[in-house]
Amino acid sequence: MNEFHSIEEALASFKKADNEQTFEMNVTLFKQYLKQDGMSAEGIKEFERRAYYLPNEYSKKDTQERMMVARERVISYIEQFLDNEESNILLQVLEHYDLFLENLIERDPNKRAGIRKEQLSALKIENEYDVQHLLFAYLKPLYPMARTEVNQDMGYATVRTDISLDSETVIEVKCTRPSMQLGKLKEEIAADMIHYSEKNIYFFIYDKEKIIKEPQIFKKTYEKMVKEKNIHITIHQPKIL
Repeated sequence: MNEFHSIEEALASFKKADNEQTFEMNVTLFKQYLKQDGMSAEGIKEFERRAYYLPNEYSKKDTQERMMVARERVISYIEQFLDNEESNILLQVLEHYDLFLENLIERDPNKRAGIRKEQLSALKIENEYDVQHLLFAYLKPLYPMARTEVNQDMGYATVRTDISLDSETVIEVKCTRPSMQLGKLKEEIAADMIHYSEKNIYFFIYDKEKIIKEPQIFKKTYEKMVKEKNIHITIHQPKIL
């Protein structure tokens, strides 16, 4: 092998590396891959730090054990890298939800289409169940294993997730209503952060009533609230629907 073509390929190769020569070759190839992918010098140094081990010139067995420890550090680094990449993709998808709605509702159908403009214009989002229904349809082709209304037995109570992507990732949908105060929304989000057992929690807030006055400050506040979990906030304040 002269080069890695993907992070997944590199990860699989490191998992199979059971000797110093193979491990060192993988380290060299992965550094080349990171440079070609535009990784910062700091990021490459972090990888080198994790891949480093000091050979014991008097004990081949000890050297092998040190190499295996370094290998596990590298595997952990790459898996974390993959998790971050997947998270960024999902965030982009959620951020572009408004483009899906605009093209669904505002773009005129072909004149020969059976769907009429007035039929699409009649579609209105009234509550979070409407948001959840459309969001699930938007996500399902990209995440075929996604499920809705999944119950979790937490021992003391049953928690129902709005959209579950996998065992570690859940999307909680919120839709503001005329009677909702900002304090109520904050209370619901804080409670959900605690109740969900998943490591990755994405809050999709459809702020129909525009009760969030400073969206960026709101995002930063709640994304840093729970250190043990990865909290992400996406806020849409729609012009239509």
